Amino acid sequence: MRLDSSRSPHVQSQTAGQSRGTRGRAWFKALAVPTAVATGLAIVPISTQAPVAQAQSSLPGSSNLLPKNDGLTDSVLPGEAPQRSTIETEYPSSDGLPAGVEIDRVEYKSPRHAFVYVKSAAMPDQEMKFQILLARDYYAKPNQQFPELWLMDGLRARETESGWTIATDVEQYFADKNVNVVLPVGGESSFYSDWQKPDNGKHYKWESFLTKEVIPIMDNKFRSNKQRAVAGLSMGATSAINMAERNPHLFNFAGSFSGYLDTTSKGMPEAIQMALSDGGGYNAEAMWGPLYSQGWIDHDPKLGIEQLRDMTVYVSSGSGQPDFGDPNSVAKHGPSLPGVGLEVISRMSTQTFVDRAKAQNVDVVAKFRPTGIHTWEYWEFELKQAWPYIANSLSIPQEGRAAECEVKGAIGASVAGQAHFEECLTNEYQVGETSGVAQDFTGGTAYWSPETGAHGVYGAINARYAQLGGATSWLGFPKSTELGTPDGKGRLVQFENGNIYWHPDTGAWEVPNDLLEGWKEYDYERGRSGYPTGKDEHINGGKLQPMQGGFLARNREGKTHLVFGAIAKKYATVDKADLGLPISNEYKIDGGWFQQFENGNIYFSPESGAQVIKYGKIFDEWGKHGYEKGKFGWPTADFESKPGVNEQKFQNGTLQEINGGVREK
Repeated sequence: MRLDSSRSPHVQSQTAGQSRGTRGRAWFKALAVPTAVATGLAIVPISTQAPVAQAQSSLPGSSNLLPKNDGLTDSVLPGEAPQRSTIETEYPSSDGLPAGVEIDRVEYKSPRHAFVYVKSAAMPDQEMKFQILLARDYYAKPNQQFPELWLMDGLRARETESGWTIATDVEQYFADKNVNVVLPVGGESSFYSDWQKPDNGKHYKWESFLTKEVIPIMDNKFRSNKQRAVAGLSMGATSAINMAERNPHLFNFAGSFSGYLDTTSKGMPEAIQMALSDGGGYNAEAMWGPLYSQGWIDHDPKLGIEQLRDMTVYVSSGSGQPDFGDPNSVAKHGPSLPGVGLEVISRMSTQTFVDRAKAQNVDVVAKFRPTGIHTWEYWEFELKQAWPYIANSLSIPQEGRAAECEVKGAIGASVAGQAHFEECLTNEYQVGETSGVAQDFTGGTAYWSPETGAHGVYGAINARYAQLGGATSWLGFPKSTELGTPDGKGRLVQFENGNIYWHPDTGAWEVPNDLLEGWKEYDYERGRSGYPTGKDEHINGGKLQPMQGGFLARNREGKTHLVFGAIAKKYATVDKADLGLPISNEYKIDGGWFQQFENGNIYFSPESGAQVIKYGKIFDEWGKHGYEKGKFGWPTADFESKPGVNEQKFQNGTLQEINGGVREK
């Protein structure tokens, strides 16, 4: 794709559009590539013995809802559009989250990159999630609200992370811009629609999830100002235009990069059907109903153009001509046959959309590139070309479109020469109601307070710190920058009220000062405990921290003990509030080990395994007979409380407590 934007005019005249379309069809026939369609969609084989237009026009339509037409890309002439179903235009309530919707957790990859996990009412059978790239001033201006840009993924969307953050520099590009970028995660082959039927083990209700659940989450939890843009690539481009047409009250901007903006012309539903089958084994009729039916009409972008009249609309497509090796090309590798064919289909269907928009006097910014195929580097380029239009539609002032900041004073001196802090995003700003300040950089955050001085925090430790609330959290301000651990494997940052440790096998976790004080007795991470693997839990007036080697505990008396080995594995499975925190370390006895807890002991021997025995009359009776050395031997099962009876099994018998008395079963 050549970067000469002067060769990318706005909506062309009808004559120019027809000329382009004719040339595109002729080029496509000559190339004789397999036809493919919709985002990263599968290749749909077409006989190389016949022209593509003829092969597609021979595919039968299955509905009489659409007028007859033998053309390749436009089966509906202007003025003959079938009626689409009525759409809702009521903004979702912002008074809390909808019934059945909960934020399960928010995990931070960096202070500005969060994964939001949702218990969804629309799709209750699966954990839903989306990513947010937080606006530049999200922390610097805690009372400000921000617009949103939604970026939709392609057909083969992953369940782990959006393709936009995997394959492009979108996180870096938007770091200095005052917009919250929202990225759905998952949705393979879904077209981000509400499917009519379950299929392939899922019942997609993506449109409901995004418009009725994500919007209230953003409004209530992430300070949205309710101004919103939506754009996408390939399948996601089709979805973005459909989403805007079906919810015009929610969006200011709709963008399509290499989308398929005609889904009902002859051959297109069949191609989408084949693509969904290839892209995960899905049935397109479960999505929008029988091919060419009302559901397809309701999801054909070219048939809903009127709903875009009050939005900024941006569409783009390459020509399918590879340009790898051209000095001005953004391509990073040579062409693939699917990438060529897919982009040709996108070009044709996008041209149809643009022609119909012009006929209906709906303004569209159209960028038809002289080269370019169906791949990520071109979509990254197009997003950046679309950004000024997006920013204008969201009324983002010029100062919100790029960073203008200065690094100075104690913070400037502390981060000088550090690669993570080369580019600032904000000026210094006050942190909450504290006497300290912070400054955001592309690679980290620097803090200063009168008590701690200036220190920079970055990487996974900074992400965890942000998730906890940064300097306004119980940790307070940093007292150091990132330090190496003595074993040479991990990293840590010291804060006023604790440390955050990071290890490649555990991630980043905080340890409060009172646990740190006791941890010292066990040689910190170099000892048997290893590194922390989760946050500390408050139990019975004390604290319990999971570690690589077991648990580090500080009981209500202020004593710190370590639980490890087989006893730790058993302790991990029990109700810790019921058994309580450890009141001793592990004791070695003949044939095994035991450890005392507030309400019982855990015993372990190779023959009996690790078992819990609670304090009480059974324990006392067992003791009268010599504990594990006596006639009953070691416990072989956990203490069990049943209605009317407590029971403990041993190697050589069972003791029961009934009506206050203990008997041998």
